[in-house]
Amino acid sequence: MSGPVRPLTGEEREAFRLGRLVAAETAPYFMHALFAVAPVADPGLGTFAVDGAWRLYLDPALLVGPGRWDSATVGAVLLHEVGHLLRDHAGRATQLPMRHHLAWNLAGDAEINDDLLAAGVPLPGGVVTPAALGCPDGELAETYYATLVPPGAPPLPDDGAAGCGSGAGCPPVPGELPDGVALGDGTATPLSPAEGDFVRRRVARDVHAAAQGKGRGTVPGGLTRWADGVLAPPTVPWDRLLRAAVRRALADRAGRTDYTYSRPSRRRLPGIVRPAMRAPSVTVAVVVDTSGSMGQGDLDAAMGEVHGVLQASGVARDRVRLVSCDAAATTAHRVRTARSVHLTGGGGTDMRVGIEAAEHAHPAPDVVIVLTDGDTPWPDTPTRARLVCGIISRTEPCGTPPWAATVHIPPRTT
Repeated sequence: MSGPVRPLTGEEREAFRLGRLVAAETAPYFMHALFAVAPVADPGLGTFAVDGAWRLYLDPALLVGPGRWDSATVGAVLLHEVGHLLRDHAGRATQLPMRHHLAWNLAGDAEINDDLLAAGVPLPGGVVTPAALGCPDGELAETYYATLVPPGAPPLPDDGAAGCGSGAGCPPVPGELPDGVALGDGTATPLSPAEGDFVRRRVARDVHAAAQGKGRGTVPGGLTRWADGVLAPPTVPWDRLLRAAVRRALADRAGRTDYTYSRPSRRRLPGIVRPAMRAPSVTVAVVVDTSGSMGQGDLDAAMGEVHGVLQASGVARDRVRLVSCDAAATTAHRVRTARSVHLTGGGGTDMRVGIEAAEHAHPAPDVVIVLTDGDTPWPDTPTRARLVCGIISRTEPCGTPPWAATVHIPPRTT
């Protein structure tokens, strides 16, 4: 059983400081978050947890005593818990159609742990990883959650699992302090949402600096993409142009009704079966350039437009396909949300390969949307599907096919 929460003792605080020092040495770009969380002793908790006000609840038996963790383990678990706060798992959980707390906690853990392991953090054995959930690395918690709780599945009972606490989108752990309340000695002062966002953005800038200063390969890709998402500027008017172009293409295809005998017409004639009119279900393929010429900000702009297409086009989600393309395209596959897209690739670009892969998908797309920096050859003859080109470039696009709709997308900067 968990006892009443209290401040750390001197010995406990020293053990916590040593663990935090190890965490800061392992992942220095998390420094501001590590020092933003306020430690609270929660006897009997059996683990670490966080709340939405950036308080860290620690079982003191894991800091001192015969069953204590070493400093490396304390630091690794601290980085894990801070990850829940940085990735706003509590806020993202509110967007789930239905929430099963244990499944969401596992999904959030997997999203965090693959990046920590890639960064060389010595997590304890048996931690939740994407592989343990039967999923690939590099996805987001929403994707892992959809694997555990498939859309359309019967609602699961509320398991009430506290997991990593309310800061991870789970129920509060026993002893969590109410919002706006500090400990009796004045410590563990809660952070406001604005202060939490400030810490999040500061860490994102530090992740960016680490990635740019030491090379792209030294910071896990999931962390750099998270940082780019946090630092992305507000949407600019060009997205309206792109969406308008997509809507026009969709309206053109959706308006092509045809006759079908699968459902007879309501207007009947004696001895004659008349066909009914049928409007086709429109399928959209999104081809994303992931070549080496596309910078990280360019990829984030493309990801944002995938999200915009899914939200604004009105096409059923199971009728959207994604192809990531560099010199050789990947296989087209379904995508539920832009956040579930895992971008791959590098090297040169030939978007003709991606467009061809999209058109050979089943069902064949009615509209193909290409998001690229424009440094690519294009098809010489009109495609069967309507083609919309989103050119992410600092200069006006040129060389796109005359039959395609072309929209200029200024690249994002951070």
